[in-house]
Amino acid sequence: MKQLAGKPFVLLGVHGLGYTPAKLKAVVEKEKLNWRSVSSRDIANEWSARGTPTYYVIDPGGMIRFKWVGYPGMKALDAALEGLLKEVEESAKKTP
Repeated sequence: MKQLAGKPFVLLGVHGLGYTPAKLKAVVEKEKLNWRSVSSRDIANEWSARGTPTYYVIDPGGMIRFKWVGYPGMKALDAALEGLLKEVEESAKKTP
């Protein structure tokens, strides 16, 4: 994944089925994940996460723009984020 620190979006991994916080922490460290990941059955239920993990991309307005059940792959993530960032940048140009 490209360097996207400070860009206007959130990538969130939700793990609710059989992932304790300790297990998730071990996975995050082993895989060197650099996005937020939570282990919560309540959040998984509230956000309709039907598999583990479920990934969400949230835009600057707090809207869920993309959702994947299972890891979508770097090409899909990069394409989604590039499209969202382009849209945000174009919108910012139009705003005085």
